[in-house]
Amino acid sequence: MLEKEKEEQQIFALASGGFESTVRLAKSSPAMWVPIFRQNRVNVLDVLDEHIHQLQHLRHLLASEDYHGLHQQIEQANLIKKILK
Repeated sequence: MLEKEKEEQQIFALASGGFESTVRLAKSSPAMWVPIFRQNRVNVLDVLDEHIHQLQHLRHLLASEDYHGLHQQIEQANLIKKILK
């Protein structure tokens, strides 16, 4: 078996059932999604900027070994469960 195929199998073995829906966009038609992104450009950019900011903050906490801060961030993120119920 090729090394690349082994790596891909490991990725899917480690991924949970939610992985399928997470990669749905990557498997979808660009002809469908580009107009959606175009029409929602401002909103998509706002959301992307916020996600990038949050990821940079998490990266900083981890890089600086601020595990207490990381714990607090994860607790705060878990509050979304109350909103989604």
